[in-house]
Amino acid sequence: MGFWGIVLAVLAVSVAGGYLALFAVAVVQIARDRTMSVSVRAAWLVTIVGLPIGGSIAWLAVGHRTKEFEQPA
Repeated sequence: MGFWGIVLAVLAVSVAGGYLALFAVAVVQIARDRTMSVSVRAAWLVTIVGLPIGGSIAWLAVGHRTKEFEQPA
């Protein structure tokens, strides 16, 4: 494996690690959110598993807006 092979391997591992972290954060937030019904949580989980990167980003951009998050300080 040459120099560019090593660079590519490091890049691939970094991207995979970032995705796994994004996925884990989204799943944990969904599991801990008690303001959503079970069916809504299930729908979000199906979305995250079905659309791996897009589902996780959608959850973090839109879905995690809980009542505690939206309350004024």
